[in-house]
Amino acid sequence: MTVFDASLRMLHESGAGIGVQIDLTEERIRLLSGDVEIADWALGEIVANAQPDGIHVRAEGEELILDMTEDAEFALELGLRTGPPQLVRKMSKLMRERRSN
Repeated sequence: MTVFDASLRMLHESGAGIGVQIDLTEERIRLLSGDVEIADWALGEIVANAQPDGIHVRAEGEELILDMTEDAEFALELGLRTGPPQLVRKMSKLMRERRSN
């Protein structure tokens, strides 16, 4: 199981957002806040891209922004290969480390 802690906010909302756990298992993305499931989508149902303010996820006509410390790991788990320069550098470093292990 691959789990990430993040802050979630909707596009065009300001503020810190709400704390969520993101569970990426079995080709699904589940967003949980405490015991409450916020979303559960097959990875094929979402469109994700990395922006300077976080990972943007679009599904069911909505767009949300996930901001997290482990953004490079999360982006790679989602299969992303592009993004802002700082994120791409972190992703490249992580890929090199994984290859050397």
